[in-house]
Amino acid sequence: MFKKSKYQLLFPIGLLLSFILEGSIMHIFSYQLAGKFPMVPYLVVLWLVYTVLFTHQDDNLHIYWWSFGIGALYDSYYIGVIGIFMFIFPLVVYITRLILKYVDENIVSSTMIYLIDIIIVLVLGYAGGRMGHLVYFSGIHFMAFAFVPTLLLNLIIFLVLYYPVNLLFDHYRQ
Repeated sequence: MFKKSKYQLLFPIGLLLSFILEGSIMHIFSYQLAGKFPMVPYLVVLWLVYTVLFTHQDDNLHIYWWSFGIGALYDSYYIGVIGIFMFIFPLVVYITRLILKYVDENIVSSTMIYLIDIIIVLVLGYAGGRMGHLVYFSGIHFMAFAFVPTLLLNLIIFLVLYYPVNLLFDHYRQ
């Protein structure tokens, strides 16, 4: 019982911590991350995907509600307009769960799932920014200078943290 309550606390604490760390990393490393090739470490998406991968469809976590709420917070704090990530984050959770029904969870399939998720976040985030007149650079500029570097940064972070986070979830799994 006690281990189960710790397990249910792990997700929201990790979600809030990833939200705070994402902004802190962007602030501390703004010169390196926002240079000619801007990169965004999507740690919130990373934590949501890790949670879906390592909890094995645990519905007690209410991950859709949490992803919707953190998306609204993300929009209001980082973007300034509520609506883009409030719907992208639950969509990422849904797609990750959907794909996991057809593939086994291992590092290769998880990396491919995360790659799909990050592409969805980047493309829909850019499209939402263009529709909301928050982004003014062209799609070609976005693909060449922001999409690929952000994708590579997030894949590296995913691979580096995969086993430590898996061990963390295994420790609290019951």
